[in-house]
Amino acid sequence: MDCRHVDFSPTKSEERIDKAVQVIPHALLMRLIAFVLHLLGVERNAVAALVGMPPESVKTVVRLVMNDGFEALRDRRRSSAPSVARPSAEPSPFRISARRQGDSCVVQLGPQAAKLEIPLAFRVQTRTVLLSLINAGLLSVQDSADALGIHPAHCRELASRLARADVPESLIDKRQGQKQDYVVKPEVKAELIEQLAARSITGQSTSSEVLAEQVSQRTQTRVSARTVRLHIQKLGLARVREGLPKLVEALKKTPESP
Repeated sequence: MDCRHVDFSPTKSEERIDKAVQVIPHALLMRLIAFVLHLLGVERNAVAALVGMPPESVKTVVRLVMNDGFEALRDRRRSSAPSVARPSAEPSPFRISARRQGDSCVVQLGPQAAKLEIPLAFRVQTRTVLLSLINAGLLSVQDSADALGIHPAHCRELASRLARADVPESLIDKRQGQKQDYVVKPEVKAELIEQLAARSITGQSTSSEVLAEQVSQRTQTRVSARTVRLHIQKLGLARVREGLPKLVEALKKTPESP
């Protein structure tokens, strides 16, 4: 059977699997899908990756079905009751999943249409919801990491932090830059401009570390390299490094107007 030209919809697949696990145990359903994929010619390692089973388990599933039929796929540690679901049987817990959809994170709450959409721009809110579901055992780390766009190891670490502390302490970045120019006085800014201009013209280093050292020595004020970078950006001096030497050379070549 050649399925290369068949259009498979991941969204419809997820919806149908969510409905199926209401009447078929998830593990049994994955064994059935693994056997069908085997029949369709999918390579064993690819089958294992799709259904979340080790390759050797896929091999075992195929062997059991070929030897003993589909009845062999049931978990034999359970009761020997028929595999057909009875109306009185307790339904399997629904599966929660998360995915990115456009500019939102969509949390699917079971097989029905119920879902939660959170704008990805609401970073803390999105992380709080998904990581809380991880800690409750309702969402996998991989699903959450994919939805958040982070590595699973980092996702697991964030979930661990949230389990130990509230949101402000675990998820909110409290790093803040310098908010005021309480160190940089006008004479310090003037010296910074002079040093940057002079060094640009003469071809000497204009790194923030060198400028910080020179400005600190000449003004007798402690100025850090970070402060220098901040004020180069705020004062629009970044273009001076390249533009000023060219301007000086152009002026040298231009005849002075009478």
